[in-house]
Amino acid sequence: MAAPGPGEYFSVGSHVSCLTCLGQRLQGELANRARTEKEDKLSQAYAISAGVSVEGQQLFQTIHKTIKDCKWQEKNIIVMDDVVISPPYQVENCKGKEGSALSHVRKIVEKHFRDVESQKSMQRTQAQQTQKDSTLSS
Repeated sequence: MAAPGPGEYFSVGSHVSCLTCLGQRLQGELANRARTEKEDKLSQAYAISAGVSVEGQQLFQTIHKTIKDCKWQEKNIIVMDDVVISPPYQVENCKGKEGSALSHVRKIVEKHFRDVESQKSMQRTQAQQTQKDSTLSS
């Protein structure tokens, strides 16, 4: 029995139909992933060319993981067309109409900087431990 063509029906459980559907779904998923990665790289390139600080770029990436609707407008981060975060990208630089969107973005910014500080603290502790270990072994 030949594989069904476009628009033709096939029996449930047909091996050919499963492979055809799977192939089409994978192609769609791959195309979406490629488009998303391209948009992310273009956004990152724009930020670099606009002279955005590394901290600003990292914050943008953090926000973008949670809220896809964010973009650059010169050096400002625009989230959901409601919130503007301007340099130096701290909580107090989040502006917009008071409400859940602004509150949510502020929480993301707060958590981002807490996590960054925690990571720096861990790195300092590890560096001190490494230095201590090398002094003891000398």
